Amino acid sequence: MTTIGSTFFLDSLSALNDCARLRILRILSTQELSVGEVADVVQLPQSTVSRHLKLLLGAGFVARRTVGTTGLYRVASTMTAEATELWKIAIANSNHLPGANDDEERLVAVLAQRHSDSRTFFKNVGSDWEAVRRDLFGDRFTSTALLSLLDPSLRVVDIGCGIGNAASLVAPYVHSVVGVDREQSMLTQAKQRPDLASNIEFIEGDANDLPLKSGSLDVALFCLVLHHIEPAQEAIQEACRVVRNCGRILIIDMQRHSHDEYQQTMGHVHKGFSKANIEKLATDSGCKLRRYHRLTPETDARGPSLFAAILSVHH
Repeated sequence: MTTIGSTFFLDSLSALNDCARLRILRILSTQELSVGEVADVVQLPQSTVSRHLKLLLGAGFVARRTVGTTGLYRVASTMTAEATELWKIAIANSNHLPGANDDEERLVAVLAQRHSDSRTFFKNVGSDWEAVRRDLFGDRFTSTALLSLLDPSLRVVDIGCGIGNAASLVAPYVHSVVGVDREQSMLTQAKQRPDLASNIEFIEGDANDLPLKSGSLDVALFCLVLHHIEPAQEAIQEACRVVRNCGRILIIDMQRHSHDEYQQTMGHVHKGFSKANIEKLATDSGCKLRRYHRLTPETDARGPSLFAAILSVHH
């Protein structure tokens, strides 16, 4: 049996006895990252991440090298036998840490940004064109223009429409949009939008009792609202009722997360939805999950990662 010195043992346990440090070690076991990149992935201030890395470096779990003026960190390739034993235990129990799944997705986005930055550095012509295009046309024209691919005959209902953001975005590309919300104050603001299109109608109603005729619409949209609705299955069933046979339901919401505080501070009923959650809701509501797509999170976004799910309706 290996005997570990008491000072080393306590220092090592102290280094590993923190959820944020375990998350940092988890991502550094797959990629070498700078302090700023680690901060973007775990969504902590750089000063906090620097303190965590200093402690992990001192305990021998992390190694550092310098490229130019940038320090790059990774899990140490050589550890003492004792540290290796503790590391194996830590990494084996890190998969279910709060925020670990979001870390993995943000890591993909950070690495993509790194690749973009590298290409920008080495290909100045491309950099100039991107800057000129952004200056002339902004950042959102591509995603907005892609809405033109929508069938212009579609009749859409935006359930829990709030002040009409999604309804106003899709309205120019479809036949008509009905925005439904139970809060009259939200609807008042929606009707006063400066970009209000003539083919949008806002009406008061509950997601679980829509004031709409059965089979009268082609698409039902839940945009960051399903986590507020209880029971969610009843809302999906109502959406199925008002959508025609072979119509679609689009759900945009948070992936399953561990932010318990949202239930107290923002009135959330559900802590996001996994693919299995949505598949069961669809099946129990008499429709079918066609796609569950995990959306790549933006590195400066502080909330949980999102998904988009498409359900098909068959009466």
